[in-house]
Amino acid sequence: MEEDFKKEARKQYLHYFRFWFIGIGILAAACIAAALSARTRDMPRANNEAPKERVYDYADVLTDAEEEDLREYIAKTERELHIDIVLVTFSQSVEGQEAMEQYGLRSADWEQNMRDLADDFWDENRYGYNKGFEGDGVLLLHNWYEGQNGEHLSTSGSVEQRFSVRDIDQVLYAVDDYYATDPHRAYRAYVKEVAKLMDTSLSLPFSWGLVAILPVIVAIIYAVSGAFQKKAENTVAVNAYVAGGRPELRNKEDMLIRKNVAARRIETDSGSGGGGGRSGGGGHHTSSGGASHGGGSHRH
Repeated sequence: MEEDFKKEARKQYLHYFRFWFIGIGILAAACIAAALSARTRDMPRANNEAPKERVYDYADVLTDAEEEDLREYIAKTERELHIDIVLVTFSQSVEGQEAMEQYGLRSADWEQNMRDLADDFWDENRYGYNKGFEGDGVLLLHNWYEGQNGEHLSTSGSVEQRFSVRDIDQVLYAVDDYYATDPHRAYRAYVKEVAKLMDTSLSLPFSWGLVAILPVIVAIIYAVSGAFQKKAENTVAVNAYVAGGRPELRNKEDMLIRKNVAARRIETDSGSGGGGGRSGGGGHHTSSGGASHGGGSHRH
């Protein structure tokens, strides 16, 4: 009897929510088809002002072979994501009054100067996949000067719009994991992390996890409410009769329980799910050249 009840509950559940499953299936198929179509479309580079170079190893922490490997990896990633990806290493004091006077920095603060140098390098070289001012892309500036070691990530255009403060930290932490022992691996991790965060091929206006888990939650609620209803029916059946054959409904609350359970289930079914979006523009500011940038720094 119990097994039959479970089978019937499953059957009713699938029947009741059939349109939900069909709709989700169609939406997921449409998103995947659109993503695959976007991947096959080649978006030509619209900015011819910027130099072709992407790896500037002024600190000389990479071998020639490692630099070439990074150039190839960046070029491949740029074609896929349609953004510029630039790496700059150097070794110079950017903190204190002496550095400020010697190099014409506008501040004695390490983080402020790292941000200015990164933004200015991007602006002056007119980087950006789609245009040479506030174009799409990202630049990692790594200072290897003793006592002032650290990186700044400068974002522009679509990368600035997409990257939150948490995303920026995620990229910088990927560099932090390897820079001390293997700079080449650290900078490949930089490119890889940017690519992962910018890849929108399977993104939806809501979370994939929500799509997967919501039907399960509904199923559990459905099964529990069904079990309560079955139990309530059995309770009524047992208590509906007393000695002498005179009917008497002792558990008057049974009816109330069943109504309440049904009401709660309906309310849950009609509830709306949350979106899976995120807020970008992490570290938004305006550079000395008047361009909009985002970004953040990690100092070691």
